[in-house]
Amino acid sequence: MPAARRTYSSCRSSGSSGFTCDWVVPSMTSEYPPFVPRPGRSVARTSRPWSSRLGSAMASTLGRRGSRGQRARPRKNVREVGSVRTMAARASGEGMHRMPATSTPVAVGWDERVLAEQSEPHFMQSSTWERLRSDGPWRSRRLPEVDGHGLPVLAYEREVPGYGTLQHLPRVSGIDSEGVARFSERVRAHRGSAFATKLEVHQPYDHALVAAFEEHGWQPSRASQYRHAVVVETGMSEAEILGRMKKRARSEIRVAERNGVIAGRARMTRENREHMLALVAETADRSGAFFRSSDYLERVWTEFAADGRGWLHFAWHDGRVVAGAFVVAYGPNAWYKDGGSLRDRPQLMASRYLQWDVIRELAAAGVRRYDLGHVPPPDEPDAPGQGVLTFKSAFAREVLVYMPALLLAHDARAEEFRRGESAFIEAHRRRTGDYWY
Repeated sequence: MPAARRTYSSCRSSGSSGFTCDWVVPSMTSEYPPFVPRPGRSVARTSRPWSSRLGSAMASTLGRRGSRGQRARPRKNVREVGSVRTMAARASGEGMHRMPATSTPVAVGWDERVLAEQSEPHFMQSSTWERLRSDGPWRSRRLPEVDGHGLPVLAYEREVPGYGTLQHLPRVSGIDSEGVARFSERVRAHRGSAFATKLEVHQPYDHALVAAFEEHGWQPSRASQYRHAVVVETGMSEAEILGRMKKRARSEIRVAERNGVIAGRARMTRENREHMLALVAETADRSGAFFRSSDYLERVWTEFAADGRGWLHFAWHDGRVVAGAFVVAYGPNAWYKDGGSLRDRPQLMASRYLQWDVIRELAAAGVRRYDLGHVPPPDEPDAPGQGVLTFKSAFAREVLVYMPALLLAHDARAEEFRRGESAFIEAHRRRTGDYWY
C-alpha cells in the first residue's frame, strides 16, 4: 500500500491540567489510499491487518479468544447500500475509505491561530463553522483584538425580537482567571450594538474561573450547548484505550466482531447522506430526542467534509447499513456530532463497534480527545437519556463537566432576556420546529 503524502502543522496546546505540550498534526490529503475490506478475511482485518497495533491491543486486553475475529461469510450479490455496489466497485475506491482524521488547513491564518492559542480548540471556532453560520439568521465576525493582543475568537450575532442584537461566543477556550479582566474589557469595547454577550467556555468546570467572571460582571445564563459529556482520551495506544473502557464496552466490541459487523468511512454521496438521515430520523422517532432539520444536517456534513474536517462513518452487517455517525475533527480534538442506528437487531452491538472503529482511527491519526457528546448529569438518575449515559459512559469511566454559560449585560434589556431566555427558546421551537441557537 503506498504511503500517504501528508503535510504538517505544528501547534502548541495547553491542556486543562496545566501542562503544555507541542503537537504535530498530519493533514488530510486525497492521495491517502482507500479502505478496501475484502471477503474471506477476518472481521478485524476488514479495518486493519490483525498483525497491527489493534491486534496486539485486542489480544492483550480482550484475551486470545476475543482477538480471533470470525471469518466473514462470503457475500453473494450483496449491495452495500449507498456506498458499495459490488466488490469490484469497492476495490476501485467507490465505497468505504480511510484517510487521516485530522484537518486540512483551510483559511490557514485563522485556523492556525485558533489551534495554537485556544487551549481546547472547538469546531465552532473554526473557519468552517464561521462560514456555515453566516448563511442564515446569524452574522459572524472575528472579535477585534485590544492593542494587538487577544485570543482569536469568533463572535456570532442574531436579532432577538423586542431586545436587539445578542452576541454569542460559543465554545471558546484558553481563558484563565488572570485573563478574565482583560477579556471582559475587550468584549465590552467591541460589543457593537449588542445588548448582551453570551459566552460558553469550552473548558472543564473551574470554580475559581467562574468566580473571576462573576467578579467582572458576568452572570449565569442558559447554556445553548451541552455541559456534560463523555470524552475518550485517544492520545495513547489502543491497548491503553481499551484498558480504560468498562468491561461492558470491551465485551460488546467482541460480540460485534463475532457477529460479523464491519465499520469504516463512507463517501459523502447523496445516497450515503440519505441513509444517514434515515438513521437519524429513526433514532429521533424511537428516542424522542430533538435533531435539526435534514437540510441543516446535510449542509453541516457537506461543508465539514469539503474542508477535510468531517466524515460519515458507517457500520454494516450483511451488506446493510445498521449504524452511522458523522464525526468532526479539528486539530487535536474530535466529536461525535450526529448519529443514528437501527434497532431491529440490537444484539449485533453495531453501534458499539462503530464507535470503537472511530476511536482507533482517531488514535492512529494522532487526535487526542474524542467527545462523544451530551449525556445527562450522572447525579440526576431521573433525568431523560439514561440509556445514552449507559452506552457512552462505557467508553470512559468519568463524565466531564464543562463551564457554565455566562452572560455579560451591556444595557438594561439584558437582565430581562437572561431571566426569560428559556421561555423564549422554547416558544421559538414550538413556533418554528427549530432550535434558535
